Amino acid sequence: MTASSHTARSRLRSIIGQLGRLVLTLLVIALAIGLLVLGRGILGERAAAVEAPPATAPLEVAIARLQLQDHRSVTRRFPGQIEAAQRTTMAFEAGGTVAEMAVDEGSSVATGALIARLDTRLLEAEKTRLTANRRALEAQAELARRTTARQTELQERGFASNQAVDNVALQLTELEARIAEIDASRVAVDLQLEKSELRAPFAATIASRAVDTGSAVSPSQAIVSLVEAGPPQFRVGLSQDIIASLDADTVYTAQFGDRSFDVRLAAILPELDPTTRTRTLLLDFQTGELPPLRETGMLVLEQRIAERGAWVPLSALQDAPRGLWRLLTVPDGEAEAEAVEVGSEAVEVLFSDGARAFVRGTFEDSALYITDGPHRVVIGQTVRPVEAR
Repeated sequence: MTASSHTARSRLRSIIGQLGRLVLTLLVIALAIGLLVLGRGILGERAAAVEAPPATAPLEVAIARLQLQDHRSVTRRFPGQIEAAQRTTMAFEAGGTVAEMAVDEGSSVATGALIARLDTRLLEAEKTRLTANRRALEAQAELARRTTARQTELQERGFASNQAVDNVALQLTELEARIAEIDASRVAVDLQLEKSELRAPFAATIASRAVDTGSAVSPSQAIVSLVEAGPPQFRVGLSQDIIASLDADTVYTAQFGDRSFDVRLAAILPELDPTTRTRTLLLDFQTGELPPLRETGMLVLEQRIAERGAWVPLSALQDAPRGLWRLLTVPDGEAEAEAVEVGSEAVEVLFSDGARAFVRGTFEDSALYITDGPHRVVIGQTVRPVEAR
């Protein structure tokens, strides 16, 4: 057998092996297809034998009606402080030693009551000296008057010269001037004695006492601090536009913690505070027991703002493009239907108090909107509306 015939036989065996493998592969594929068709038929028969599940019920959503208003009322609070109608710190105009302190801290004093007194013995001695000097000058003036009368009489008889008459007359004038000077000094001493006593300028309560009996004090040194015993006032700083809306006949509310008090407008100070750019408002309390002086509180004002819109809970708002918000709505007239389609209206928030928002937008009055959980639904979804409680 030649080499060429051996090669031909090898090629023939190779071709026969490849054909066998191809036939085997085709048989396996045919078997798999047959099994697949048989399995699909069996699964189809089983599926047809099972009952279809019931359709999912539409999601329940709470709804309410929008109520358009021509205005909104806003509660605003402004801080203020209780102050006495009058408060003053008293001091002596001249220095000296305190001879008497007639009051203690917390004492109540009437108008004109003695509060403190300086030692006035030197002033009283000076007044005694001036009184004695005046008496001496009065005696000399009396003598000068009598001498003048005699000299005038002698002059008329020709026994006295004009010079002698002029001398005694001018001496009398000098003595009268010196008496007037002493009278002025006595008035000054009387004023000093009067100013050596501190007396209450108004009915008050002693808020503080800075010195005791026997203390040496200098001019203008604080002795006591007084607060008027009358009803205190509530002092608040407000902007001009808010003040313009206030009425003197209206009763307002001042709140201190959990306690509220009625107040009325008493005065508006004319100057503008350079720091806060507000004007000071003074209000009188209308009730008896009040918080202590300098207690801080809040003036509660209800402001009416002319804006058309509607109040909605914050839970009803959903983000929308361009800085706006969105309300999800349901068709009006179909609120009692088992299933309605969700729509939307664009809104703008004008004001929020933390729980509600005052909005305006493309909605109409009395439109129905979803009050809570707008994130649970999408526009176009079918829902079952339920009136919000």
